[in-house]
Amino acid sequence: MQDSELIAKIYDCASHPKLWGDILQEIADRADAYGGMIFDSCRTSKGERIGLYSCSSVYDPNVALHYARKHNDYEIIDQAKFARLSSDGDEVNLIRCEALADDRMALEKQPNVRAMMEMGIHYRAGALLSKETSSMDRFALQFTHSNGPITQDELEWVETILPHVSKSLSIGRVLNSQKQEIDAKTAVLARLPFGVAIVSAGKELLSANPEFMRIAEECNLLARGGRGLSVDRLPDDMRRMLGGISAHGTKGSRPRKEAVYLPFDDGEFGVFLEISPTTPDAGAVTGSHSSFVVTALDSRKSHEIDAEAIAKYFPLSPSEKLVLEMVVRGNTNSEIAQERGRTVETVNSQLKALLRKSGSRNRTELVRVAVSLSSSALYPDLPY
Repeated sequence: MQDSELIAKIYDCASHPKLWGDILQEIADRADAYGGMIFDSCRTSKGERIGLYSCSSVYDPNVALHYARKHNDYEIIDQAKFARLSSDGDEVNLIRCEALADDRMALEKQPNVRAMMEMGIHYRAGALLSKETSSMDRFALQFTHSNGPITQDELEWVETILPHVSKSLSIGRVLNSQKQEIDAKTAVLARLPFGVAIVSAGKELLSANPEFMRIAEECNLLARGGRGLSVDRLPDDMRRMLGGISAHGTKGSRPRKEAVYLPFDDGEFGVFLEISPTTPDAGAVTGSHSSFVVTALDSRKSHEIDAEAIAKYFPLSPSEKLVLEMVVRGNTNSEIAQERGRTVETVNSQLKALLRKSGSRNRTELVRVAVSLSSSALYPDLPY
């Protein structure tokens, strides 16, 4: 199978997350690994916990969750080392497990490593898929004694694939924040608080919910007659990403950098557009052989979030939680200051802290991060 076919399947997982098990297994098989996993490291009332998002089809998720619970403390230490070693630059860096200890003998003395060896897993390789919010979207491959450790050629190939996994996971949080699979043939799209459209490679609007059409019209993105996107009016980055798979996954572990930001005239609010390729054989919404899912989030509109869920990924003070909730409701800084009885300067300072902690470049991106992370309520399999 050509890499382009695998990459197309990876992006299908954004709107169909149940496909991740097979895709992770396919990546593992291509890398001569036994299996692969995507997981998070989150703060809870019981301390930092490892939680499983998805694992390749060779694994029983219940066994993986049992292992994570039993050896959580040792895994937290190991995963912190993987994260530190994988944190340089924007690219995805896959780190061999040998880097976690001074020598192999010391590594094999760890209770979690001994437990994995008893299950047939002798080697691992791990990476941060998101350096924007580093506690989420961790990736690991597992190898048996006979097929590991990972070779340099295998490692380099996996590193070319993981940026697409990173972007698909990032977009998938938005698409699945309502616990609904995207299906343009049902009325659920009309109820989503963000815009969703299926766009052909020729920029034809194959399907779009009312919110997307409202945003596209207001941002002057529609062609005459409103049946497609106007090539002349599309931002360069958006036009490039609608050109094919090769334009995606270029930002490595920082997929939000591939999003398109369109500011409104007031300069405070804007629209956050994300684009993901899709294929017809993934239960897709169209019969097109080359189409894209486009999501659009308007930061002026009121959105629902769970501030406690967000605090699992980056620390928020009580005041910052309140400000974040009001930002996501679409309040301006002056409105927030008036309602809270604070100066605008104080609100500005709190908003800057929220942007810094979330790795966001503007308040529109902050709203997108808050909406997507709220859905981790999103992750029913996390053992918190």
